[in-house]
Amino acid sequence: MTFSELPARRGAGGGVPAPATRPAGPAGGTTVRAALDDRAARLVAAARELANETGSAAFTVAQVARRAGLSLKSFYRCFRGKDDLLLALLRDDSGLGAQILRDRAARSDDPLAAVVDALFEMATDPASTGYAGILVREHRRLSEIDPIGLDHALAPLTDVLAELIGTEDARRDAHTMLGVLVAGIHDVLSGRVTDAPGHARYLHRFCTRGLTGGS
Repeated sequence: MTFSELPARRGAGGGVPAPATRPAGPAGGTTVRAALDDRAARLVAAARELANETGSAAFTVAQVARRAGLSLKSFYRCFRGKDDLLLALLRDDSGLGAQILRDRAARSDDPLAAVVDALFEMATDPASTGYAGILVREHRRLSEIDPIGLDHALAPLTDVLAELIGTEDARRDAHTMLGVLVAGIHDVLSGRVTDAPGHARYLHRFCTRGLTGGS
């Protein structure tokens, strides 16, 4: 599986956007819940389209609702606001990305290096332009205003790293490593670094030395 296959995977049910993050109407019936989930999925898909077009989160809630063919009222029944929507998009695409990372790791003699390389490929693949743009440009801001929500959104990626790291404090180490890699991807997207594969290899060596105590 490659990053270019993500749209097909979504269409086949490979990704499931997060449902409303707060109760959005009277409690009860599965019909209401299903309708809200469908609207949430349409809004996440619309946000993804807009993000891919701009390479960032430079769009408004109104634009997302319009693209999804829904009203603003429907939007706010599904999400508390734009940040809530961005986290849902990150959750959805992180889950799909994690599938790819595991596939790459399983086919490599150096699984952790393969995962780092694959993450950097994500930054430049046209199929994930919007995801990468939101991840690197909104990461710090979202980590400040909703750190728990961001951790949950990126948990699929952190899980993959934690499984491969296998240290005593693997979750914490994986969280730190992901932050380093996101910063590195930002350097590539901003043009500060032009050799993306070389930068990926450098950060892999840097993180490995840290995890092994420099050995």
